[in-house]
Amino acid sequence: MTSLVKRVLLTFTMVPALFALIYFLPHYQHLAFAILAVVVTAYGSYEVKTLAFSGEEKPLIPFWLPAFLPAAEYIEMALDFSIPIAESILFVLIALSFTIEIKRGERDHFKLSMHRISRTLFLIIYPGFFALFLVRILSFEYATELLLLLFLLVFANDVFAYVFGMSFGKTNRNIVEVSPNKSMAGFIGGTISAMILGLLFVRFVPSMHALFTWWEALVIGFVSSLASILGDLIESTFKRSAGKKDSGTIMMGRGGLLDSIDSLLITAPFYMFFTTLFSL
Repeated sequence: MTSLVKRVLLTFTMVPALFALIYFLPHYQHLAFAILAVVVTAYGSYEVKTLAFSGEEKPLIPFWLPAFLPAAEYIEMALDFSIPIAESILFVLIALSFTIEIKRGERDHFKLSMHRISRTLFLIIYPGFFALFLVRILSFEYATELLLLLFLLVFANDVFAYVFGMSFGKTNRNIVEVSPNKSMAGFIGGTISAMILGLLFVRFVPSMHALFTWWEALVIGFVSSLASILGDLIESTFKRSAGKKDSGTIMMGRGGLLDSIDSLLITAPFYMFFTTLFSL
């Protein structure tokens, strides 16, 4: 089975399953999606650990602790706490890392302290902190529709960028060194497709039609597409730095889990900002 066939099979099985989970299981403020976000964050943190730390080198905190960030965000939202639990846990994780290095640094007389601290902070932020914004969307009035639109825009950009790149990008590739197979045709095709699908979604879904104007839908589609492209390039940078082609092997035809959610992680904060801005 070729890589392309595996990629297509994954897309046509996992994407509908995700959409079904969001649409048919909105109970308890999308608890099922929140649990999925926590699990994905934990495994994504494991893949980051393998990229950022080699051999016997270990992060200053267990790799799975950043998964508490999206979990805390859901608890804060579901129980309507006035205390910013997620931000508090973020501070605790950072402060804990700094504190542990006070003792860990004695092993090499603190020569590599900044090295260990910076990589551990990277582990905390990516994907843990970015995943927090996915859960934060659940607090919106039309959380189901907004989640579906977000995933539609990200997946549409990915799929159509691949299609347009394969069809029209043979002579305009290598526009960014970190990912030489990316083409201008793919960038343009993915962006335009996401904008059109975003416009159609807002036009034909009643709750979204009442929430956004047509030009706001185009802006959300445009920004989400650019952020999605940026997310893919950012993760490519991480992998290049680690000397690896993929972040892992768990996803059939796509490599690691991070290889499938990299665009989503960077898009979520931008998407949340603009949807909040336009719905005020």
